[in-house]
Amino acid sequence: MAGGGTGGTGVGPVTGFGSVIVNGVHYDDGAIDNTSFFDDHGRNKSGLTAGMMVAIFGSINGANGTADNITVLRHVDGPMDDNGVDLATSRLKVMGQDIVVDASTVFDNIITSLADLRALQGANVSHPELEVHGSADNNGVIHASFIHKWADDRVAGRDVQVRGTLAGPPTATTFVVGRKTVDFTGVPLPAGVSVGKFVEVKGSLNPVDNVLLATSVKLEDATGGQPSGSRAEVEGYVNRVLTPNASFEMIGPNGIQTVTWTTGTTAFTGGTGADIRAGVKVEVEGTRKVGGALAATKIEIRRASNIKFETTVINPQPSTLTLFGKTVTVNALTQYKDSRSINPLKTFGQANILPGDTLEVSAFLDNTTGPASIIATRVERIDPFTQNDRHILQGPVESFLQGGPDLFILGIDVLGAVVPAVFLNTDETTMTQAQFFQVLEDNRVAGKTTIVKARGTSSNPMSANEVQIEPTVDN
Repeated sequence: MAGGGTGGTGVGPVTGFGSVIVNGVHYDDGAIDNTSFFDDHGRNKSGLTAGMMVAIFGSINGANGTADNITVLRHVDGPMDDNGVDLATSRLKVMGQDIVVDASTVFDNIITSLADLRALQGANVSHPELEVHGSADNNGVIHASFIHKWADDRVAGRDVQVRGTLAGPPTATTFVVGRKTVDFTGVPLPAGVSVGKFVEVKGSLNPVDNVLLATSVKLEDATGGQPSGSRAEVEGYVNRVLTPNASFEMIGPNGIQTVTWTTGTTAFTGGTGADIRAGVKVEVEGTRKVGGALAATKIEIRRASNIKFETTVINPQPSTLTLFGKTVTVNALTQYKDSRSINPLKTFGQANILPGDTLEVSAFLDNTTGPASIIATRVERIDPFTQNDRHILQGPVESFLQGGPDLFILGIDVLGAVVPAVFLNTDETTMTQAQFFQVLEDNRVAGKTTIVKARGTSSNPMSANEVQIEPTVDN
């Protein structure tokens, strides 16, 4: 990571522009030029897009900041593995790294979904070159915030990169990141590289055995060399609890750091201190302590985005959207993107949304307050539908009629057999109505939540022409 300013840092996905918005802070990027923007693919700041992970060094004053420099944080960059897509689990494998995709993942450059990548790969004929941004959880699974396709197939000799924790102690010439073996023969290994440490490796793939032949190995410092007293706002996953109700280790997109918190002083949103456990996604605001730990003033528990709407918006307000008759709340962490084919707006935000705009909204159900509220994690404006039965509603099944056709999502009655509907499993294979509703029943008996995506009208009741069981992505 590039060295930084003394005032503050922000590490997380870009959520909007007009300035560069990360973790709810609007950073003035007017002073950023080619000498203060760092990206191994030669982008400048105009190449930033929503979902990209960045580290911003500069100053922070409440919800505003000034960027001194910006570094793009790719997690993995290289070809997709054989059998690289598993639609049933919403997962992807790139360079031996396990990657999970949810409703808030941004796809870039023609691809729009994992299904597109599976079709592109075919029967392992092609291995698309992908750039993946995100954060890894305590199991090393990367939760993708952004996926860009560089090429439809493997490019011989192309430089690749992987970031992550060492899966085991290094030997004289190799170590493993995720499931990717790295050969660092001839490359000096930085002092302190050991099992569990977070490293960045660049190099090329050996065409014979796909081992990553390293040209550089860097031990990452998640603090960025910040002096004590500096502010930081970082997104990541709890790796492990160090001291109950006092401290934990967090894996961010730029490495591992210790977070301390104080009961009664540290503010929590989206949950409580009891929710701090391995694998939980958090956004932490705090002050850097002597030694590098981050003393949290605020911790937000981030929930998985298993709710999705694709429909026209009614009566948008400064902090809410009405979709399918449901009120969806936006906040400082909601990401915005305009993907219309004609005149997309780079600085698109809540104020630009007009009644009748077609939106794709990812969200989660916040049940920490009563009544539960729907919180948007991502809002994307898309082209209008050419047909009235293409609206999408996705969410947890609340109740259903055994055997069908009725099922309820967010209080909306989805009439699955009216058209009649096509029933699909998580891997997009067809099912009968009886098989579909038997899965719902089996999950109910087992105490499992079932996520279903329905396509049809935007009415309630909804006339669905297609319903599909979706993978449940945790956090």
